[in-house]
Amino acid sequence: MTKLEEKVCRAAIKKILNSLNKCHSEDFTDYAIPDRLIDKLSELSFTQQEMFVERAARYFTFKLDVPEMDRQLELIDKLREERQIEDIFLVQGAPLKLMRRLFGMHASEFSRRRDALCLKHSGSGRPMLCDEKTDHYLWHLWEAYGEMNEHERFLTLAEESGLNLHNIWNSLRVHIESNDNKIT
Repeated sequence: MTKLEEKVCRAAIKKILNSLNKCHSEDFTDYAIPDRLIDKLSELSFTQQEMFVERAARYFTFKLDVPEMDRQLELIDKLREERQIEDIFLVQGAPLKLMRRLFGMHASEFSRRRDALCLKHSGSGRPMLCDEKTDHYLWHLWEAYGEMNEHERFLTLAEESGLNLHNIWNSLRVHIESNDNKIT
């Protein structure tokens, strides 16, 4: 057993003993410690508790599940990537309705994330309406990029048109939502 494993085992047993003093029964149920052992633990003196902790590696096992650890890190990495995409949309002026549609974002999360990105007042309020020519241009681009998913389409339109996502959504919302109704 490595020194790290020994330290982890001792730390776990110390936590259990501390729980005993504070009556935190969830630690006992988490480890499925029988009542008879809990009674014995409660009778230990401080010195005996220290001896018991030092011997933790003999009765407490520590195991690192490397494949599961790798899977969890991949999930975290994926969540980080998704968050970066959401941040790009927020910085490019996506309104709440668009963020809710694309990412399921709640209003409180939307506000909190905009605050964190220092976007509190930028792009708030109603966007300027695009002229009819720009609306038609955006509709044409939207249809031309039909093979892309919505995330890619919005970002491509913002890049090609030079408009922020609030303006783009404002111009395309009725068109997109009417197509949604046709599908359902």
